[in-house]
Amino acid sequence: MTLIQSIWSTVYRFFDGNGFYMDVIGSSILVFTIFWTLCGLLMLVDFTGYPKWMKKYKTQPGKNEPVESGKLRHAIGTALINQLLVGIPVTAILHHIKIWNGFSYAPDDLPSILTVIVHLAAFVVFEEIGFYYSHRLFHWGPLYKWVHKKHHEWTAPVGIICIYAHPIEHVLANILPFVLGPIVMRSHLLTTWIWMSLAMQTTIVHHSGYHLPFLSSPEFHDYHHLKFNCNYGVTGWLDWLHRTDAQFRNTINHKRDKVLLTFTPASIQFPS
Repeated sequence: MTLIQSIWSTVYRFFDGNGFYMDVIGSSILVFTIFWTLCGLLMLVDFTGYPKWMKKYKTQPGKNEPVESGKLRHAIGTALINQLLVGIPVTAILHHIKIWNGFSYAPDDLPSILTVIVHLAAFVVFEEIGFYYSHRLFHWGPLYKWVHKKHHEWTAPVGIICIYAHPIEHVLANILPFVLGPIVMRSHLLTTWIWMSLAMQTTIVHHSGYHLPFLSSPEFHDYHHLKFNCNYGVTGWLDWLHRTDAQFRNTINHKRDKVLLTFTPASIQFPS
């Protein structure tokens, strides 16, 4: 038995082999842990201004320095509502769809490394399609006014804002594109948990307001919050296809939109 099989067997026994508990409760614990650990650290920086060296990595210098405590408390409340009162019930419903479609969580069915890689690549495509088009739809007049405008109250986002959204938007633009790939690909729960970990970290970084070394660049989505009418996707390839990134491509932000492989801030590598 490999190390991964041993660990997964332990998880499996912890939940008494109950797929519903593993998929709904286990997934929620995973998401909550990653979300509140990363967002908690970022909130500490945003609220206290320490460590001071983080300031040089700000995507919008001067914004949220420090973050307004009232706005932050409201964002925390919204995040908790979306996770507890929206996310968990929707995850429970989606579990039954997975069972109907074909879903595995048993230690005996663990996927190969190649299968995991192929599925993760497919998830990126499914999420981009689902998020881009649902996101653009929410920028249509009435839907923007009544639903999506809440998310855009933050023109300079912070990490927790990734799920600061109307419940309808949270379901249709956050949760469904996120789980579309695992459902279509009939992925093992382990693969889904790997995807959850990577995707959650990425969306928090994209909303963090900090372009940190060796992490995914937040410049693309940060510019969307700044200007509203461009950069609707995650990876940017559908924006390139539909030319909704044309405005962004003519800015210094586009030049900065890359993974930093040194500790030199993007603002210094590519000065305004």
